[in-house]
Amino acid sequence: MKVISRASVPDEERWRIYNKIAGKILPLIVLGYTIASIDRMNVAFAKLQMSADIGLSETMYGFGAGIFFVGYCLFEIPSNMILHKVGARMWLARIMIMWGVLSAGMMFVQTPSQFYVLRFLLGITEAGFYPGALLFLTYWFPRYARGQAVSIMLLGTSLAAIVGGPLAGGIMGFMDDLAGLRGWQWLFLVEGVPATLLGIVVLIVLRNGPHDAGWLNAGEKEIVTADLSAEAEAQAQQGTGRHRFADAFRNPNIWCLVLANFCNLCTLYGIQFWLPTIIQRVSQTAVFATGLIAAGLAILPCAVLILNARHSDRTGERRWHAAGGFLLSLVGLTIAGSFSENPYLVLSGLVLGQCGVAAASATIFALPATFVLGAAAAAGFAFITTIGNFAGYASPYLIGVLRDATGGFSAAFYGLAMVAFIGALFILATPALRRPADAKGKVRQPAADLAGS
Repeated sequence: MKVISRASVPDEERWRIYNKIAGKILPLIVLGYTIASIDRMNVAFAKLQMSADIGLSETMYGFGAGIFFVGYCLFEIPSNMILHKVGARMWLARIMIMWGVLSAGMMFVQTPSQFYVLRFLLGITEAGFYPGALLFLTYWFPRYARGQAVSIMLLGTSLAAIVGGPLAGGIMGFMDDLAGLRGWQWLFLVEGVPATLLGIVVLIVLRNGPHDAGWLNAGEKEIVTADLSAEAEAQAQQGTGRHRFADAFRNPNIWCLVLANFCNLCTLYGIQFWLPTIIQRVSQTAVFATGLIAAGLAILPCAVLILNARHSDRTGERRWHAAGGFLLSLVGLTIAGSFSENPYLVLSGLVLGQCGVAAASATIFALPATFVLGAAAAAGFAFITTIGNFAGYASPYLIGVLRDATGGFSAAFYGLAMVAFIGALFILATPALRRPADAKGKVRQPAADLAGS
């Protein structure tokens, strides 16, 4: 195969190819991540009925919601390394089929102990999907398009809130006691089955990389391969293209991203797992209306996610696009804590917090493959998400403890605001992002956008 020079291919042609790739693979990835996010969030809505049915206190719920991430974190790095070896198609499909079965199985929970066990097992089965999907995108998109590809995938979180909130509220509100099952039992069943069905579709449709894609012609494959090879070669020449498994754990840039992502996910899960409870507390709404409010609150973060990623890709600037997200979360959570008895200000503050999380997330996960390659990239993505997802255990549990102790959410909001501030410091301290060329955004890549800009 001849090597095509990047300069010999017009920018318009290159972006046409990457938009074509995006149109083929991103719908499945976005849909999968949306279903994954719905499956994570549905426990927050199920709590509104399930707590009384099986005897959960606020602390017990926080522990059970969080223990999912213990199982998830234990198996995340091994899962991503297996995906790197066997390919995304088979491994992502395996993850989705198994987590769908276990998620539906949550309908049979009758005691707090059973709740803990199934949440732990669900974490094990879902382990690797998120970092695996992120790694999969690096097989298709070079650095200058990757931020937008990641942001499109991360739309799944906002779409899950927009779709999942009203869906959960409708199921629990209108199917309660149907066929002798409580609304929360129907919720787990109805929202668990799609993951298994989509896993079967992924097994049939998804391709592991450009070389397997029958819908790319030979010339298009060469262009994509040349782009990715040129990027890897440039990283190797600059000394950043380390590719061994252990290199990810020795790279100070990866460590900064690990700690920043942990802080970001503390904010995300702190809001996500308690949002329905907060909405009901401040607005006194029924379950279905609670779902509609949660959906409305997710619209603005969705827009911020895309706009921030597009601007970051256009300019090549990553440092302040991520740090700015953390600072926005800091402001929003401070507002929510200061005005915890005012429903409008509390919800406005939480929306700002979610916007900040969205802005930081896409930028953070556009960065690891610029520091390490190959097996090190697989380990890096998994390492970042593994440590980050411990926040999914710590944050909901601590909020539950604080709420039981204080009777409110102000202390938790202030704590999350401080965590967001620390996350900004880790981003600003990332060595590679402090270099003048990177900090000013001089990536020297074609400036355009996925999806037709």
